[in-house]
Amino acid sequence: MDTGAEELGDAAEPQAQNLDPGPVDKSVLVEQEFHKSEAIFVGKIFKPVRFIEHGPRLNQWEVRHKGVLSLLQRSGFYHLSFLKRVQLDHALLNALVERWRRETQTFHLRFGEITVLLKDVAILTGLRVHGAPVTGLTNCNWEQLCTQLLGQEPPQIKGGSINIAWLHDTFKTLPEGASQSDVEYAARAYILYQIGCSLFPDPSGTRVHLKYLALLRDFDASGEMAWGAAVLAHLYRELGKASMKGKTNCCAFLTLLQIWAWEHIQIGRPERLENKVLHNDWPLGCRWNVGFKSRENARCMDHDFYRHGLDTISDCQITWDPYTPNLIAGLPAICTFGSTVWRSRTPLICFQIVEMHVPDRVLLQFGMVQHIPDLVEAVERVTMQGKADQNWPTYHDKYIKQWENRLLSVVEQQDTGNSDPTHARNCYLEWYWQITRRWISTPVECPIISYELYGETDKILVDLVSTVQGRIRTLLLSEIDVDRMKESLIDIDVYITVKMAEAKQIMQNDAPMGTRIGSAKSEPYMICSNIVDPTQATVAKVGQFGDDHVEGNTILQLDQMRRIQPTGGTVDLAHLVTGHYWHTC
Repeated sequence: MDTGAEELGDAAEPQAQNLDPGPVDKSVLVEQEFHKSEAIFVGKIFKPVRFIEHGPRLNQWEVRHKGVLSLLQRSGFYHLSFLKRVQLDHALLNALVERWRRETQTFHLRFGEITVLLKDVAILTGLRVHGAPVTGLTNCNWEQLCTQLLGQEPPQIKGGSINIAWLHDTFKTLPEGASQSDVEYAARAYILYQIGCSLFPDPSGTRVHLKYLALLRDFDASGEMAWGAAVLAHLYRELGKASMKGKTNCCAFLTLLQIWAWEHIQIGRPERLENKVLHNDWPLGCRWNVGFKSRENARCMDHDFYRHGLDTISDCQITWDPYTPNLIAGLPAICTFGSTVWRSRTPLICFQIVEMHVPDRVLLQFGMVQHIPDLVEAVERVTMQGKADQNWPTYHDKYIKQWENRLLSVVEQQDTGNSDPTHARNCYLEWYWQITRRWISTPVECPIISYELYGETDKILVDLVSTVQGRIRTLLLSEIDVDRMKESLIDIDVYITVKMAEAKQIMQNDAPMGTRIGSAKSEPYMICSNIVDPTQATVAKVGQFGDDHVEGNTILQLDQMRRIQPTGGTVDLAHLVTGHYWHTC
């Protein structure tokens, strides 16, 4: 594979080159030799990826005409029109691209895989994710199409694309007493402008393809299409290309990716200066339509900072599922329409692009216990090159049929035969740390990871949370007076106090064991930089998962795999996965 387009030269030779960051089991990440992480590990320096989206330009066109707004509602782009484009943190996005694997359609982090899902697209943008696929012919008479659907022919049509600036200049301002036809032309122009600026940006940075305009002939038919699924297919394709050696561009719906990253990952997340009240028509992503400032520990232009941060990320820095019931309850209905498809393992389609949606790999994002997933179905990744006259519905007939049957492939929680979620988590992580790329930084940058909680303490606190939750649910279903309610809450408080003290005592008694893994002088109970008290740390972990999942004790052992060994020596995986701290799988 040609890497000349981005290669700048060699970095200093990494120390401890015998440290293998993985994967040990190469059956999943089969494209490792072509991935950016491989070049980074051997000391190559590359240009950062150039992220192409035209957010500031799109923010200049705000639709207020009632007739146009009505057509946006019918066509499926009304709620999206309220989402402002945010300033991209290019360093953070570059660090994420290095962790994207198109073999699995996920980012590989220390604690497991995470990805942008149909669920995220629907909730954050208000785009429909359950409907007809976005596909069609690409051999239209473009001049005639523009005359029919825009009322005039653009000055320059090249390869089926037109200049997005012409759309803005021509259709932004509707004249007084505009006819219904003029209103329809303006609505189509705005949607096409939105598509070219943000949803499906062109590498040229200035043009948009007219194949999307052909789908806007009938506004109601457009409103039945799964535009959100098409956006996700396009994002997956672009992330996959950008993650490979020799690729320097990423043209996708990057506002979605940026907001998704801030919602799920604490590293680099800015502080919103205003907790904006969302209007009934606004998707959740609109809560980032405010001013914000970076936190003190986030150097937004420092790529190495983010690379190192993602290499060493703690579980308490990941919000697997940030969408609480209260947040979802206040969103427009389109944000949860067809929510069953959120867990569908299905192909995503956007004209020539087909990419797989694999929620079974990221069940933590649904509050479920993660099991060892199946391999991802390999899809044919074709391009438009040489296929300008292709009939894509026919070409991708196999995948379109799978999409039509998407509700038959909804993933469920697997029965592992063991009701202990910690056991299931351990088994998954034992497998995951053998198939993943465990870090991206060169070995000399990999820090020693200190002690994290394990075993018996977790079990006590899991039982605590489960018991308290059961008692609260019983109270909610009961019809009792205020005094009786107060007595019950006092009993729950006493129970929590006793169990917390019990857990804390166990950790104090076992402290010498915990210090074996990290430095003898390190804080033995440090789980992340801003949590010190061991009981608080465990409760913080418990609070981030749904009813069916609590973090296990596995990471203590797994982190030995990425400790610094500057004098050489490889990691003995067999010893680690059968050591003292592992449950038997």
